[in-house]
Amino acid sequence: MEKTIKNRSEMNPEYMWDLSIVFKNDDAWYQTLDEVKEKIKEYEKYQDHFMESATSLYELLKLDQEVSRTLERLNTYSNSKSDEDKGNNTYLKMVGELDNAYTLATTSSAYIVPTLMKYQYTKIEEYMKEDERLKEFERSLKNIFRYKPYVLEEKEEKLLSEYIKVFQTPSNLYDILSNSDLQLGSILDDEGKEIELTDANFVYNLRSKNRAFRKRTFEKAYETYKQFSNTFATTLAGIVDYSVIDAKVRGYQSSMASYLFPDKMPVEAYHNLIDSVNDGLPVLMEYFKLKKQELGLDEIHIYDLYVDLVKENAKEYTFEEAKQMVIEAMSVLGDDYVRRLQDAFKNHWIDVYPNKGKASGAYSGGSYDTPPYVLLNYMGTIDDVSTLAHELGHSMHSYYSNQNQEYLYHNYPIFLAEIASTVNEILLNDYLYKNAQSKSEKMLYLNEFLDKIKGTLYRQTMFAEFEMKIHDKYQAGIPLTEEEFSNTYYELNKLYFGPNMISDEEIRYEWERIP
Repeated sequence: MEKTIKNRSEMNPEYMWDLSIVFKNDDAWYQTLDEVKEKIKEYEKYQDHFMESATSLYELLKLDQEVSRTLERLNTYSNSKSDEDKGNNTYLKMVGELDNAYTLATTSSAYIVPTLMKYQYTKIEEYMKEDERLKEFERSLKNIFRYKPYVLEEKEEKLLSEYIKVFQTPSNLYDILSNSDLQLGSILDDEGKEIELTDANFVYNLRSKNRAFRKRTFEKAYETYKQFSNTFATTLAGIVDYSVIDAKVRGYQSSMASYLFPDKMPVEAYHNLIDSVNDGLPVLMEYFKLKKQELGLDEIHIYDLYVDLVKENAKEYTFEEAKQMVIEAMSVLGDDYVRRLQDAFKNHWIDVYPNKGKASGAYSGGSYDTPPYVLLNYMGTIDDVSTLAHELGHSMHSYYSNQNQEYLYHNYPIFLAEIASTVNEILLNDYLYKNAQSKSEKMLYLNEFLDKIKGTLYRQTMFAEFEMKIHDKYQAGIPLTEEEFSNTYYELNKLYFGPNMISDEEIRYEWERIP
C-alpha cells in the first residue's frame, strides 16, 4: 500500500468526503453565515420582555434553536474543510469567521439564562399549560434550571461570553502547531530509504518487525516534540487555567465537578474508574510479560508495544477489503444498519487516507442536519480496520439518534458515546476470529483485541489520571511548567507499564502528541 504522504490536491476524490452535501461551495457557506448573523440580531427584541408571556418565551426559544442548528451546520463544513489541511489559510479564515459568529450569538443571548433564573420553575410550568408548544423545550428548560447554583448575573455572563475566543486560543494554537507547523523530519526505513515521518505513519512504523526501525521512529518523533515542549506546555497550561478559573468563578467545587455536571456524573465515579483500573494493573503487566516472551526480547521498551505477537509480517488490508469486512461483521445488527453503513461508503461520508496537513487521528463528526462524517488516516493495518468500525459505530449512533429524536434531544452524553463504537470493534474482532483461516491469523486477531483493551481501558484511564493530576497540581498552587507536565506523565507511564517495561526517556513527551 502506498505510504507516501501526498498533498490534498493529489488525493483521489473517490476516497474523500463530500461536503457539498452540507454546502454546495464556499460562497453558499458565506451566504448562510451572513443570514445567521442577521438572525442573531433578533435576540435583542426579546431581551427585556421574553418572560412576559408564554408566546414570547416560545418564540425566543425557537429563535435560539434555529441559530444553534445553523451554526452547527456551518461548523461541520468549515471545521471539516480545515481538517483536510490545517495549513490552508482559506479555511483557517473561515473557522475564525465562524468563531466570531458564535461569540456574537453567545453574547447576544447571554441574558436568557440569568433572566430565567430570576423565576421559579413553577412559572415555566404555568406557561406550558398556557402554550403547549413549550412542551417541546421541557427537558432543556429543566436542565437549564439544574444550573441555577452556577449561573452568574446577566452582566457577568455577558462579560464571560465576550472572552470565549480568548479562552479558545490555547486549543487553537495546539491544533495549528501539532497538525500544520510541526514537522517530525525524516528517517531511514527498513530498506535504507529516507522517508518522511508524520503523525499518520508514526504508529504504523512502530508495528514494524524491524526493531531498529521502531527505535528510530520513536526517538525521532519525540526528539522533535521535545524541541517544542515549552510551547506545548504553555497551551496546555492555558487550558487548565481557563477550566479551573471558570469553575471557581461559577462556584463549582472543582474543575472536575464542572466538567462532570452536564452529564450528571458524580466526581466519585471518576476516582472509582482510576482506582479500579489501578487495581487491575497486574493483569496488564502479565500481558506485557507475554509480549516480551513471544517477541523473544531480553528487555521490552515502549516502542515494542505495537508489534503484533505473530511471527509473520502483519497483513495489510486495502480500504475495499476493510469496508467489506466491517459490513459483514455488522450484519448481525440487521439489514437497516447495513444499508446505512453502505450509505456511508457510497455517499462519501468518509475521508479515508492521510495527506499533508490533515488533522491527525480519527473521529466521527457532523451535526443534526448533516451526515455523520468520518475522518480517518487509513494506512492498511488491522488496527485501521478496527478504527473504521469504531468511528462508524459513532456515526451510526448519531444517524439513528438524529433520525429518531427531535433536535433538542438528539445529543448523547460522552459517558454513553463509546458504547456503540466499542461494540462495533468487538463485533468486528469476533467476526474476524471466527473466519480466520489459520492459527496464526487467530493469534493476530486475539493480539489486536488485547491491544484494544490496553488502549481503550488502561491507556485512556492513564490519560484521565494525567488530567486529574495536572488540574490538582494547579489548584494546589504548583506552576504547570513543561518539567511538571513531563515528570507527571513519565511517572504515570512507569506506574501503568510496570517495572518490567523500560520506560524510555522519550515517553516523557508523549503528552504533547495526545490532543
